[in-house]
Amino acid sequence: MKQPAEEPIPESVRRFIIEHINSVESLEVLLHLSSGTIREHTAEEVSRTLCTSLESAKARLYELYRSKLLARVETATSLKYRFDPAAPGASVVAELEKVYKTRRVSVISFIYSNPTDPLRAFSDAFRLRKDES
Repeated sequence: MKQPAEEPIPESVRRFIIEHINSVESLEVLLHLSSGTIREHTAEEVSRTLCTSLESAKARLYELYRSKLLARVETATSLKYRFDPAAPGASVVAELEKVYKTRRVSVISFIYSNPTDPLRAFSDAFRLRKDES
C-alpha cells in the first residue's frame, strides 16, 4: 500500500532555514533555547544537554547570535545566550519546531540539500576570528 505524500515544508520555514540554519545541530540548539521558559544558557549547559562537544556548542551559539536570533549576556565569569523572541524571523521558530517534530526527515533533508556558499563560509571564518578577538 502506498503511503500518502507528506505536505511540503511551508515556505516561511524553508526561507528561515536557508537564512539561519546551516546544520541539524544549529537547529537543535535553536529549538532547545526557544522551548519552554526564556532563560540564559551557557555553552557548557547546551553541550551537556544536546550531547555535543563544547567547541561545537560554542560555535553554534555564536552563529545563532550573529544571526540575531539569540541575545548574549556577558558577565565577569560567564558568557550566556538566550533566545530572543523579538528577533526578526523569530516568529517562525514555533512553526519550525512543529514541522521538525512531525517531519524530521524532511527538515533534515532540506537542511543538507542547501549547498553552503563557499565564499560565504570563507568570509565567515575570518569574521568569526575578528569578532572573537
